[in-house]
Amino acid sequence: MTALLAPPAEPFRGEALAVSGEVAARLTHSWRDEPRCPRFTELAYLRLAHVTFEGGVATGELVVAAAIAERAVELFRRLYTLGFPIRQMQLVDAYEADDERSMSADNTSAFNFRVVAGTNILSQHARGLAIDINPVENPWRKPDRIAPPEGAAFADRRVIRPGMFVRPGPVVAAIDELGWEWGGDWLHAFDDHHLVWSRGR
Repeated sequence: MTALLAPPAEPFRGEALAVSGEVAARLTHSWRDEPRCPRFTELAYLRLAHVTFEGGVATGELVVAAAIAERAVELFRRLYTLGFPIRQMQLVDAYEADDERSMSADNTSAFNFRVVAGTNILSQHARGLAIDINPVENPWRKPDRIAPPEGAAFADRRVIRPGMFVRPGPVVAAIDELGWEWGGDWLHAFDDHHLVWSRGR
């Protein structure tokens, strides 16, 4: 069963805004001026309340595809009301769009115009359709590799601690209900931090 904290007394706050002006200027590493990269009008900037590991409330930010912005806000609303803690939520540009650095910092992030590691295939993050949540507590796992390396302490999914996605449990049940696909269900590798919008695909 998922380890949750007490839901906050204060109500959830979340909003989806246009990517323009100052926000667009901050996407210096995650966005590229090339044909395959979404235009700013195809993206949305989210400001989201989230529960901290200390049981408090902080505000984070993400960029996602505009088409799924409200669905992403609802996802984080559900995580918040369940008392699911998130370590931090910064734009991946804070790490120069370096996915490994962002994961090692346990950063929750979304849009990043990049390819799948080790391939030339665009990631779902490049389209703004995927979100990585607590990558240290929820590492990418294969028998011979854990990513990020800091996630090795969480490789044994039987030792359940706050911030982990675990099936069965109310958090993954909410993910399913809201139409997201969880990478922890994949067979080629367990991508425990990865959610991708799947309903209607």
